[in-house]
Amino acid sequence: MRLNPIRRSQLIAPFGPGALHVLEGGIGVVTGGLDHWFKDRNGNKASHEEILKGPLVIREPRLEKDLNVSHFRMAPGPENRSSGEAPVLMTPVFRFPTWFACPRCGRMKKASLTNFGHLTCSGEDCKRARLSQVRFAAVCDHGHLQDLPWLEWVHRSSDDHRACTNSLVYKAQGSGSLDSIRVECTRCNVSRSLGLVMQGEMRGDSSQPEGWSGLSRYLRVKKNQNNTAAYPDPYLCEGKKSWLGPVNNDSCERPLRAVLINSTNVHYADVRSAIHVPPKYTPNPNELSLILEESSFRTRIQMLRMSDMEIPDIVRGVRKLDTQSQQPRLGGYTDEQIESALQGHAEAPPMPPEEPANIGVLSRAEQEARIRADEYQALLKDTDRSGDLILRKLDSTQLDGVASKLVDQIIAVESLKETRVFAGFSRLLSYPPHGAPSPTNLLWDNLPANPEERWLPASVVRGEGIFITFDEGLINKWENSKAVKQHVSKLQDNHDECVLQYDWEPLEISPRMVLIHTLSHLLINRLVFECGYGSSALRERLYVSDDSADPMAGLLIYTAAGDSEGTLGGLVRLADPENLSRLVSNAIEEAQWCSADPVCRESADSGQGPESLNLAACHSCALLPETSCECFNRYLDRSLVLESHRASILIKP
Repeated sequence: MRLNPIRRSQLIAPFGPGALHVLEGGIGVVTGGLDHWFKDRNGNKASHEEILKGPLVIREPRLEKDLNVSHFRMAPGPENRSSGEAPVLMTPVFRFPTWFACPRCGRMKKASLTNFGHLTCSGEDCKRARLSQVRFAAVCDHGHLQDLPWLEWVHRSSDDHRACTNSLVYKAQGSGSLDSIRVECTRCNVSRSLGLVMQGEMRGDSSQPEGWSGLSRYLRVKKNQNNTAAYPDPYLCEGKKSWLGPVNNDSCERPLRAVLINSTNVHYADVRSAIHVPPKYTPNPNELSLILEESSFRTRIQMLRMSDMEIPDIVRGVRKLDTQSQQPRLGGYTDEQIESALQGHAEAPPMPPEEPANIGVLSRAEQEARIRADEYQALLKDTDRSGDLILRKLDSTQLDGVASKLVDQIIAVESLKETRVFAGFSRLLSYPPHGAPSPTNLLWDNLPANPEERWLPASVVRGEGIFITFDEGLINKWENSKAVKQHVSKLQDNHDECVLQYDWEPLEISPRMVLIHTLSHLLINRLVFECGYGSSALRERLYVSDDSADPMAGLLIYTAAGDSEGTLGGLVRLADPENLSRLVSNAIEEAQWCSADPVCRESADSGQGPESLNLAACHSCALLPETSCECFNRYLDRSLVLESHRASILIKP
């Protein structure tokens, strides 16, 4: 089945592998796993070597190392492969859910994941009415996806009921609640409503009844007890991976959760990103890297790579170009030195990933910190007027008002390139629990044995932004005060409870992180009135570290769209000190009062929002579209900028 013509960036989020969405004509599908990508209409897969010749390969060495892949790929598009005569390649989808119901008589019918076209009802009075997919599915917190077990639910047992497959009738009447939806088996003369199917919680010990979801807890019940008493043994996940097609099931013993197919918790994309930092902007650039970044060498490297040249061949081609120039500059470098420099070059061929035994043991948080540290140093350096990172440093001494107190440096980022990688997904919880399969392993049925053929989907965003650093001395003095530590400790306590309950990765919620994150949201909410972008077109990138050796206290607000929105210039214009002073003052002034006050303001004493991971922050004052926020709208508190609050950074010492 062919996927609708959607943006490549949407195949990273929200329509990446394993995600449910709807095609034109109302056909529900799930995006296929990576085993099925880059095939033509006849199912023939393009060769790895052929794809590497084309323009679909994306290089970002820092992310490649962290994710243990050799390269990234854009989704198939019009250019596809190096040859213009090559067949069109597509991103596959599978039809899901596979249960259908007639809108007239309610007869249910089961199809296959690979079914193509529309299904019709065979009833005499229905006149071949088109069947509609049911809107329910079942998932577990280990990432598996399957149809709701209709046969088992109606018959209240997990026995084999295949003889009743064509005997189910779906009836939805009355208020539209789950109690008004009833499924009958005309063969066995039994029926059951969906009233209990979504009850229960996915929390605590899943081996205990209170930890079961409604579907697992109430599927099998004792007779004559109004469908409320559960058997001691729950109905558990079957380990189905519908996004990989008809493959063998995993072994899984997690409770099942019934979900609506358009629920946001069915698919959480694990997206990793990095701002491209060319070698000449890295904290420790060397002369050789600067030479290879020049346009003549860069063009030659790109041409040789598209000709399927290996690195030794590229070295010879680069040396030949150098000897033909009027002033050769590579004579003092050995082939090994040039090869080493090429391995981190944006136009170099993909390199095989390290073997698992050689991969570092850094956690995701540590990997992110390393990437952010490189970017932070690069954004503070001088720049030229070409390339993928064009910076313009502004005079922060011209700031006035509250901005002059908080802001240290202002950098207008006139051009940047961000690589966004789809590294996996989870279901029900934004972080997979302990013991769940790796998010990346869920993308493959058969992980390529050859390390050079391991890749992940990615997209490239080009845009503009404003980079701001804050006064380190002021923040350091403020965050070490007793009142501030005591106030922010409430968020740390709430997060620690989530670590125990959901197996989240431990995270230190520092006062400077909450402050800079909140200021970022307040600024974005203010920027949308003046920069010409909607809030969903802007993204934040936080640079926070209280390491005494290399402290960071900065934020980058930049365009996140992958189209022409990234080149309008409206955001960079507002980086000028006069405009930024006004924006900061207005953002903090608006934060002094929320339309949900006093409730929102008083929430700073305990917490609000999901898992109470916000203090004084709600949809009326500080929250953003989740595509714009790095932290799923968590760890926010406008109390830290309220002029009357004891923990505010605005209080005069």
